[in-house]
Amino acid sequence: MDILGIGLPEILLILIIAIIVVGPKRLPEVAAQMTRLIRQLRGVATDVTSQMRSELDELTREYEQMRKELEEVKETAVKDVDSVTREVDRAVKEAPAIIESSAEQKPEKRPSPSGEDGSRDEGS
Repeated sequence: MDILGIGLPEILLILIIAIIVVGPKRLPEVAAQMTRLIRQLRGVATDVTSQMRSELDELTREYEQMRKELEEVKETAVKDVDSVTREVDRAVKEAPAIIESSAEQKPEKRPSPSGEDGSRDEGS
């Protein structure tokens, strides 16, 4: 018989010491008080355990909510990145055609800001 790591010899030793300290007449009264104290401690332990479970359940719900929100943000970010990637790919594919079409067009002469036509007099 082993209760909380205490065997039969240890229990007998505790009972003998209790009889010596308390006395045989008061031993039943002390035992009853100890029993009440143990019940109260168990009740307190049960209440604390219940409160802790309640708090843990609440924290778990909050965690799940945050995880879902983060998953939604991730999905949105992935969609946005995919959209940007498609746009960049499309622009890269269209770039050679745009460059070729602009190269085929002749550049127009633009008048210089000073009002000259752009030709220089080389004889002066």
